[in-house]
Amino acid sequence: TITEPKAWYGPPPPPELTDNAASLELLSQGAEARVWLATIDISGAISKADGSTKSSSGGSKRSVHVGSGINVPQLSSLTQYPSPLSDESSSSSSSSQSVKVIVKERFPKKYRHPALDVSLTKSRTKGEARSLIRCKRAEVACPKVLAIANWSNLKDSDGNVNKKSETTKAGNVCTTSSCLFIEHVQGCTVRQYFEQRLESTATQDSPSSKRQRLEEEGDDSNLLEFKQQQDRVTTVIDSHTLCVAYNIGNLVGKMHAAGVVHGDLTTSNIMIQNPPPPTTDITNQETEERREADLVLIDFGLATSTNSTIVTASAAAASNNDASNNSKKPHKQQHSAEEKAVDLYVLERAFLSTHPESEPLVEEVLKGYREFFEGLGSNNDGSSEGVYGHVAKAIFNRLEQVRLRGRKRECFG
Repeated sequence: TITEPKAWYGPPPPPELTDNAASLELLSQGAEARVWLATIDISGAISKADGSTKSSSGGSKRSVHVGSGINVPQLSSLTQYPSPLSDESSSSSSSSQSVKVIVKERFPKKYRHPALDVSLTKSRTKGEARSLIRCKRAEVACPKVLAIANWSNLKDSDGNVNKKSETTKAGNVCTTSSCLFIEHVQGCTVRQYFEQRLESTATQDSPSSKRQRLEEEGDDSNLLEFKQQQDRVTTVIDSHTLCVAYNIGNLVGKMHAAGVVHGDLTTSNIMIQNPPPPTTDITNQETEERREADLVLIDFGLATSTNSTIVTASAAAASNNDASNNSKKPHKQQHSAEEKAVDLYVLERAFLSTHPESEPLVEEVLKGYREFFEGLGSNNDGSSEGVYGHVAKAIFNRLEQVRLRGRKRECFG
């Protein structure tokens, strides 16, 4: 069965996805891709794994090379065995016979030449998978890549999926969707969390009684001022939201150190798995216990890759051993300071435009970003300063230039 809380547009989803998924729910759709939440029944794959039955679709595992020596399992069918999706189910603690995955479908575009459409769709899917895997290897919190599939959107006259041709008989329309299967992350976006904090604070303040009192007193000037304050939407600034902002800066710094530039950093593309309690009536002890926010970066569709600074803890330890010999370690990403500064500028503008009066949160994000690089290569006891502090300085210097260009564009168009 297919549940569609949101109506999709464009070409139909691949029949391989609609026919063989236990349930399919559209989460979002843009001009480039659709994002589905699919429930896949893997009971058949589990039973085949327990027995000695061979699948008709073949038992060999195929992979797709996405660049930088990275291979991703290729999914020819949701019913194939062995299946990379069954591996995801075995890694979870539950013994369910189904698994929920996110499917990012890049559907064909009629306005493109079919050969160009196929090339762009496949290359962008591979690029997103490559960036996610590079982040995952560098221990950056992001969804796990499960598989890649290139499926037709059409069926032949007999009702079977047309798997041979990537274009119609006329040859002028592409009919292939490129699907990226990734891990389903539970939680809410940072934007949703900030909005929930605002709603809970407004509920606790209970302004209706104050408004009623001012109306009874007939104080028109104070009543008008009160109405203007109520109409203005602000952002809650407290220890929890500041903590989330600081952890965002740390996470973005870790991603940049791994050599990945996100390209679309907004509070809607960062998820929080353990949001702090929405109420503000909590003890200081609870505040300290919930100090670390479990954040996950999502939507790497516009991500690009550069040379990495430090990608693992072992690499950081190795750089710490060489710190005594090298007072200033050369940074391999001088050419990418511009891209990283633009990444930070996009995130800064997203905060200020989506969350009014969030300047303290932006400052906390930049503080977390700076302190991440300053902590790279330093001793755990704090006896020596990190050797990568100059990396953050170079990026922040470039960020100032990006800001000036942005202000000039706003003034003169």
